[in-house]
Amino acid sequence: MPLKRGLERESCDFCYRRKIRCDRSLQATQGQATCSQCARREEQCRLDDSDDIRIQRRRIFTAHGGIMDTCVRESETSPVDTSLKHQDKSPSSAPASRSKSLPLEDVNTAPSQYPDNLVPDDTFWLSLDNILFLDQVFMGDPLPAEWNGSQQITTQQGPSSATDHGQSGTPDNHEQRATFSVETLDQSSWSGDSADSSTFTAALHSYFSFAALSLPIILEDAFWQDYRAGRCGQPLLNAIACRGVPFTATLNQWDLQQRFAFKFREAFLKARSTASSDGITRLDDLEALALMIDFVYEDADNQLLHSSLGNLFLKHESLVLMTLQSRICDRSSTTSNSSSILTRAGERRVRLYWHVYGLDAFHCLDLKQISYIPDDHAGSNERLPQGEAEGYFDAILALAIIARKIIQALCSAAAKRRGVDPNDVHTLYEKIYHWRNNGCPEHLRRHEGPAGKLANIYLGDSNANTLKKHSQIHRAVLWALEINCLLQIEHCVSEYGIHDSRSLVAETTAICVEYESVKALNDMIDICRWMEQYEIRGQGERRHSLIDLAPSALRNICAGMCFWSCQRGIEFCRRDPPILLHSSSNRDRTGRRCAQIEDKKRHINSYAETAQILRDAVARATSHHDTAQVLERLDKQRALLQTELGDI
Repeated sequence: MPLKRGLERESCDFCYRRKIRCDRSLQATQGQATCSQCARREEQCRLDDSDDIRIQRRRIFTAHGGIMDTCVRESETSPVDTSLKHQDKSPSSAPASRSKSLPLEDVNTAPSQYPDNLVPDDTFWLSLDNILFLDQVFMGDPLPAEWNGSQQITTQQGPSSATDHGQSGTPDNHEQRATFSVETLDQSSWSGDSADSSTFTAALHSYFSFAALSLPIILEDAFWQDYRAGRCGQPLLNAIACRGVPFTATLNQWDLQQRFAFKFREAFLKARSTASSDGITRLDDLEALALMIDFVYEDADNQLLHSSLGNLFLKHESLVLMTLQSRICDRSSTTSNSSSILTRAGERRVRLYWHVYGLDAFHCLDLKQISYIPDDHAGSNERLPQGEAEGYFDAILALAIIARKIIQALCSAAAKRRGVDPNDVHTLYEKIYHWRNNGCPEHLRRHEGPAGKLANIYLGDSNANTLKKHSQIHRAVLWALEINCLLQIEHCVSEYGIHDSRSLVAETTAICVEYESVKALNDMIDICRWMEQYEIRGQGERRHSLIDLAPSALRNICAGMCFWSCQRGIEFCRRDPPILLHSSSNRDRTGRRCAQIEDKKRHINSYAETAQILRDAVARATSHHDTAQVLERLDKQRALLQTELGDI
């Protein structure tokens, strides 16, 4: 937000970047060391104006013998953050080696662009632009007036950075009573069940070793620190164990998984019923809900009350609304006098935002419905992240933004009433092409060889190191999600039609959509064959395929494309294939009807073979109980295709 000439900025860095009102000076008069916006996010409230060109000129003038009280006035503009400014100006914060390789303005402005507790420290993380984008989407709105009162939870006495979170001391006696220690959990929570402490611990480790490869919602090191310190809530513990059980060597995996799921639901609903009325929700409770959002419960022997509440509180919409509207508490207890902070809470909050945003985008795209997440950011390119993707998280987020644009353009009320606009269809294809060639990181892109075939990328032994193991599953998930976007465009066009369908533009658009859809189906076959060569060794003699590690993405997308391949084959059984597929001799000679029928059968058989390959890919998700139900539905569709083919 531009300032009048000669005025000093009073807004903190966080509010200044988001162009929202900052009450830092007002809070300072009341003895508060942070503004309301930063207090809500439990982060350090900083005011670093080192990138201001006027202040830089004053410092240069002062260094050459200018007026000294200019620097005094600068240091007195913010009595709350004086120590931080002096710390940033110290020689140790800007080494001479950096000043030789970077411009002066880059060295001065880099530390003041992003909050300290949001800086990534691992390979699979978001870029800083995307972190700010997600923070603006979920927490960019100004605070309501009642949140500035006495009910507000601040972090004046606790640590404010991610490093401090991990170094916080052990909780006091009051905090130990509010949380669940490891010993208490092992002795009371699992008494009477077939799952002992060793099985429970193995399930936790299996989640991070296998299930978390495709969707790393939880930070592993942060979880284990909280686990050993007794800061983990029961919902998160049961959710992680539930998702990790299928990858253990336990025999009764499904029964044990249901027990963990029921315990999660009971603990989560109990936490919601006892939650405070001011809308505070524990961070790890939301993480647990994100893990269990699509789990299938067997409610035959369960209480009817929990079943009804589960239908209300455990849905996808509930996760989105709670993330948007709740005041997320980074402590191990929602009480105002709690001092035990979850490890790396700031990074875990950003990762939760990333997961909810991406999950909601593809969920709404599958259902063709508008998201609860506001789309104010989608209308302006200035508010979208502009930097190139640096890793898996950035690529998923960029593709999720495209998925939301598909919903906005092709699933609006006008599109459903009049048909989709051909220009919107071509624009969406261009965005997907740009993501494939530029938005997706180089090491995760899908390279095509001769004749459009997928180029083989060999990475050696799948267990050689963690990077290779992550890269394989990340490639497969990204490629499958891209193909899913292409097929969803086809579904919208076939469902709602094309506006002004009699024009040549509409005809070319229809041909383009059909081409992209069939090509996506053929590409998915190449991807399935590529995935067959990679497996990850599990416990004992078990080996897990890539599809087994990402059922919500790879298995379900393969199942949907298998269904679409069967449906397209059934349509060709009831009508002739495109005329360009017939040979010239068959088109010119009407007496060759039998040859045309044989050509038609061969064309339909290609879709049946494609459906078989996709069905076999779905069957490789052997660790999940509901795979059998998915295969049963696919077999019914394939049988229907064979029946139609036999009637020709």
